Amino acid sequence: MKQLYFWLLLAISLPAQASECTGAPFSASFLQPLTSDLERSADAWETTLQSIAGVGIDTLYLQWSVYGELDLSREPGISFLSAWLDQAHANGLRINLGLVADADFGSRITDPADALAAYLAGLRERSLAAADRLNARLGDHPAFVGWYLSEEIDDRSWTHPWQVDLLREHLSSLTSLLAELSPEKPVSISTYVSGAQSPAQFETLWRALWSAAPQVHVLLQDGAGVGTVARPDFNEYALRVNDIAARTNRYWGIIVELFSQQSGPPLDDAPFSAHAAPINRMLQQLAAVEALDPGPNEVVAFSVPEYLLDPAKPGQVELLSEYRRRYCGH
Repeated sequence: MKQLYFWLLLAISLPAQASECTGAPFSASFLQPLTSDLERSADAWETTLQSIAGVGIDTLYLQWSVYGELDLSREPGISFLSAWLDQAHANGLRINLGLVADADFGSRITDPADALAAYLAGLRERSLAAADRLNARLGDHPAFVGWYLSEEIDDRSWTHPWQVDLLREHLSSLTSLLAELSPEKPVSISTYVSGAQSPAQFETLWRALWSAAPQVHVLLQDGAGVGTVARPDFNEYALRVNDIAARTNRYWGIIVELFSQQSGPPLDDAPFSAHAAPINRMLQQLAAVEALDPGPNEVVAFSVPEYLLDPAKPGQVELLSEYRRRYCGH
């Protein structure tokens, strides 16, 4: 009760920071937490969060809480996360907490039926356990507004009816149990296309998944950073998701990728590397979003911290300069 009272006081005493970029094209971004982030000072995080809010972002999707050795649902991670949420709230940021990300997800979802069912059940159990711990400690925090499922749904793996049925069961069970745990917090998940399925097949997949988990917020990656699907072809996939959402009153968003991949799968076997995207390509991505009618409920960047604000990324200075000139009045 004392903890709830503290956060109620925090909610009314810390005003949101005003953004300089009132014309920003997106108001949300992903952030990928690392084990090393726990060692960053509060001052360093304050600078980062102020910069994120300063370019028009008011919502962050923390891509995972548990990944490898990182576990923000247990000590010392959860104490770090609690203080970090305080700082996020002070900067006017709302946070969707990711759950368990499994590095083996991409390979395990090709397992035979019994093995896949067991794997998804185990992943679900781990995510719900993490959610229980996070909700018990942070559920009333004013910055904590939703959940994010770290499983990314592709168009290559879920091709057989039995696979789709297992995924439907997974999403239905997970979203229902999270709704029981925290009814006021929406659950989001992302999806992407590689061209393995036609737009019509991808539409069929998401009609099936959305019917099993109707409240889930679906975030469609635009794929521009990787470039495996040509822009006109991707637009057809986006139109199909847009049509489902409009006809069935579902919530969806588009993830605008702010990077240009230089190496790593699917391009080659080298480690992943990427530059910040050229401003002209970003403008083309945003124009495609604007052409959708009625369009997505939100536009999410991937990602502001890495590619718009990190000066270590090639091309970042040029992208940020043009972004500020167009959207921030200077």
